[in-house]
Amino acid sequence: MAYLNHLFTFVESNPALAVGFNIILLVVSGMLAHLLCKFLLIKVVRKAFFASHKQDVPLEKDRRIAEKLSNFIPVIIVYYVLQFMPNMPASLVTAINTICGILFFVFLSVFFNEMLDIVNSSYLRKTRRKNHSIKGYIQIGKILVHVIAAIMILAVMSNKSPAIIISSLGAVAAVLMFVFQHTLLSLVANVQLSSNDVLQLGDWIEMPDKNLSGEVIDIALHTITIRNWDNTISRIPTKNFLTETYTNWQAMFSSGARRIMRSIDIDQHSISFLSQEMLVPMLAIRGVNEPLAKLLDGRDPTGVANRWFIDNGLTNLTLFRHYLMSWLADRPDIIKDMYIVVRTLKPTPAGIPLEIYCFTSSTAWMDYEDTQSGIFEYITAVAGQFSLRLYQYPAGHDFWRLSQQSSARGNVPPSDF
Repeated sequence: MAYLNHLFTFVESNPALAVGFNIILLVVSGMLAHLLCKFLLIKVVRKAFFASHKQDVPLEKDRRIAEKLSNFIPVIIVYYVLQFMPNMPASLVTAINTICGILFFVFLSVFFNEMLDIVNSSYLRKTRRKNHSIKGYIQIGKILVHVIAAIMILAVMSNKSPAIIISSLGAVAAVLMFVFQHTLLSLVANVQLSSNDVLQLGDWIEMPDKNLSGEVIDIALHTITIRNWDNTISRIPTKNFLTETYTNWQAMFSSGARRIMRSIDIDQHSISFLSQEMLVPMLAIRGVNEPLAKLLDGRDPTGVANRWFIDNGLTNLTLFRHYLMSWLADRPDIIKDMYIVVRTLKPTPAGIPLEIYCFTSSTAWMDYEDTQSGIFEYITAVAGQFSLRLYQYPAGHDFWRLSQQSSARGNVPPSDF
């Protein structure tokens, strides 16, 4: 005891040594508080706050929250221990208090950021709207937390009221708006996209100007991430979705139907009025009798004169259109409650386009393409039964056939043509 009294008397008689001793005491107290928090307080906090939510809150998350809370304790202890050291210089006390204040607000902003991350993950895990993202709002919250923390740190460093710091920011508002213009535009775009539900996670979007077509996998404040169908990843600024044209195919998936709108070119020279000679191969096709009977008003087609077809304007293309509408309505993969239209479009140098307009019962890409391919493969094959020719540009085989015909007429061997 006498030795300790002698040591304290010696320390008090040397101001510089007293200051050093106090600083060491502050450091030791801070380190002890830190160790106690890491190994004792974290377990206490986890049991106290997460005992009834262990199934809902992942262990890694609650451990990180407890660690963020434990960062406050050493700062608070150092701050209050400093108040019981009267021999410390005023400038040093002010500097330590300032450091404690800065660390307090830094740790506070880190804690709130962690809480916002937990809110985001909990929302995605519990909400029924799995495709709805609030990541943009979370990032906005983080920006506000950082801004408030920066204002409070400036207030602590300058020893002024936060209201004075905020009022002084008005002078540099124009500069701040210029610096954060992209953030402000992204903020407005993100709010509009989220509030109007025009874009959600999992949506299939197509942006032809950027050559993008794929699934939305992330909606953040500044960028929207898209996984293209070739498994490449693209990131588009959020503000582009307000200024550029894009197509969201999700409404099509939600409706349960997918549209087919494709045309095939008919050679105009193959279109003619119906005749009894032309009806022979047509009547051999299953399903032709019903549309033909409607066009003939119930008459027996075998008893109708060829002149009747001319007087009533019935062509092979007319019968072909009505037959295709009836054939499409009988297909199980075509929705009958939606439009089923087979129509001719404006003639072109390639012929008369015959357009098929209907909706498939499956929105899956593979099923849709299989249905669409099957329809046009059948049209290509059955058109000849209606004395119709499909148009296509002359190919090498066409020129070879012409050469064979010319060779046969001129008795010239094909090899010498």
